Amino acid sequence: MGAEKKIQQRTIESRKKLLDAAYHLFVEKGYYNTNTKEIARYAGLSIGNFYNYYQDKGEIYCVLLKKYATDSYEAMQELFDQLIALEGPTAYKDFLSLYLRQLLERAVDTKKFFEDSIVIAKENAQVQFTLSEAEESLIAIIETFLRKRYPDRQDDYYIKARMIYVITDQVAKDILCVNSQQQKEKYIQLFIEEILHFSFDL
Repeated sequence: MGAEKKIQQRTIESRKKLLDAAYHLFVEKGYYNTNTKEIARYAGLSIGNFYNYYQDKGEIYCVLLKKYATDSYEAMQELFDQLIALEGPTAYKDFLSLYLRQLLERAVDTKKFFEDSIVIAKENAQVQFTLSEAEESLIAIIETFLRKRYPDRQDDYYIKARMIYVITDQVAKDILCVNSQQQKEKYIQLFIEEILHFSFDL
């Protein structure tokens, strides 16, 4: 491996170490209780290395947000691509039930990371932009799906898509707050029934 490739590889590895460390610390301690020295130390790198790649912890938070947004976008796109091919309420229900559970499992790990995001966005324009861009991208997928499923309707597809996104996002967060597993299961089933009715007329 040439010297240039070694440098590139080391840069990739260092960036990943810093991202992994920042995510771990943001989840464990929260954004405001974490500083750049701690991130660098946890990554096993010097503070100088940190500033070689990121301006501050706000920038690294943005990078993590963008990665999460990209993963969420791809997962939702895959979901709706598969939903287009399904027929009947049972297929929709089973698939949405499985997908919602996957989202909730993932949300358990990411909940702490996002707890400070609204406050951070008020202070950091890039965070605000990233959050807004991610939200609009996800809404656009839902809107496209609705247009494909109901091409002859006169609905305001964007508003309906936005409602679905907001309701799903808020309810998913609330489900995580329910301690009883039995009640949580009931909550999930009722929610799926409502989404099927509202979104797909099933």
